Amino acid sequence: MQLHDYQKIVTELAVELQRYPISRGAQRETAEDVVQDVFVKILEMELVLPPDKLRPYMYRVAWSTYLDQYRRSQRYRDLVQKYLQPETTTAQPPIGDDLGLALAKLSTKERHLLVLRYDQQLPIAEVAQRLGIKASAVKMRLHRVHHKLEKILRSEQNE
Repeated sequence: MQLHDYQKIVTELAVELQRYPISRGAQRETAEDVVQDVFVKILEMELVLPPDKLRPYMYRVAWSTYLDQYRRSQRYRDLVQKYLQPETTTAQPPIGDDLGLALAKLSTKERHLLVLRYDQQLPIAEVAQRLGIKASAVKMRLHRVHHKLEKILRSEQNE
């Protein structure tokens, strides 16, 4: 099989694969992220799958990737809902509550970003529009805030 033929099969699968998570209830943006992750995993593989094994592999990876993203976003939503209520109705987090203390160490902008994304459950595009920045910047800032929270929590556990 020629490389051009293989690329054509993979391109057709990309379109088909994007519809799969959407048919399972995912948003279009999430489906695009899932397909991108699938292709990254395929490119990182040491071997080239034959065309008859490529489709099942891609579907399996797409579904597991979608489930991972769904669980992660659900976990963040639950944490934000629990710890990032509007300041007028929320008292200080209880002493000894590691996550509440970690969230308190974030800047107002970082907490606002988390509230928009997870408490109000806004899509990345709408968060970007409200903040007046690009969607890619929102994703990067969310990634950085998650990393910062993780770092804060690990440093508190080591103390």
